[in-house]
Amino acid sequence: MTRTFIFTILTSSCLFSFAALAQNKPATPTAKPADTSHVITKGKILPEQKDSSWLIPGGLRLGVDLSRFINNAYYPYRQEYTVVADARISPRLFAAIELGYTNTPHSDSNYTYKGNGMFATLGIDYNFLKRQYPTERNMFFGGLRYGFSHFNYEVPSYTQHAPYWGGQVTGSFPKTNANAHWIELVLGLKTEVLKNLFLGWNVRERILLNTVKTNEFTPLTIPGFGSGSKRAVFDMQYTISYVIPFYKIREHYHPPAPKKMPKK
Repeated sequence: MTRTFIFTILTSSCLFSFAALAQNKPATPTAKPADTSHVITKGKILPEQKDSSWLIPGGLRLGVDLSRFINNAYYPYRQEYTVVADARISPRLFAAIELGYTNTPHSDSNYTYKGNGMFATLGIDYNFLKRQYPTERNMFFGGLRYGFSHFNYEVPSYTQHAPYWGGQVTGSFPKTNANAHWIELVLGLKTEVLKNLFLGWNVRERILLNTVKTNEFTPLTIPGFGSGSKRAVFDMQYTISYVIPFYKIREHYHPPAPKKMPKK
């Protein structure tokens, strides 16, 4: 996991640099002066500048979580598929949503487990990266999510061994429906490697808000969250996504007011 994390950071950094070099950097718009009022600065009369504005690209970004396919190879009992999306609602804020499905088949010498369910997360991302030009869409962001999952699980058969007395006890656990709620703290990067095509990664901490443990049988996996036996889990996500740029957002620039000279 440590080696994967380091490799991910290095790869994302290279992609970010490549994207920055590949894009043409247009000129930054400047504010136009207006002869409406004047202020005195250092003995000189300077015109006060009007607020300027320009359009920046918005749009709906749709993608998939590639890490779930990698996760399936290491944990065959956790088959999960996740679709991610976000949309710009202001120059720095993005509404984010994730939808997914998890299937959890597992069988060993002790028990057989079956589980599946749907999950969704909804939240906000804030882009900390200062744009070099209005059309730049690379992101270094932090976010907050609320997650919800509805799932079911059952144990068709299990075997409990009694080493002291010898022998074994067999039984089953019926199909049970359950809900889970959690919050997520997210920190990540999205890089435009080709026009409208983004690669990204993020790390996240999930904190469970309700209890799904039971005295009889704890769910092996909570869809969208992770282990059913933990209150908090750490996870990573690798995404590929595409932006459908069907709208734009107006951004305003407010020039700082010149300082007035103190009266003598």
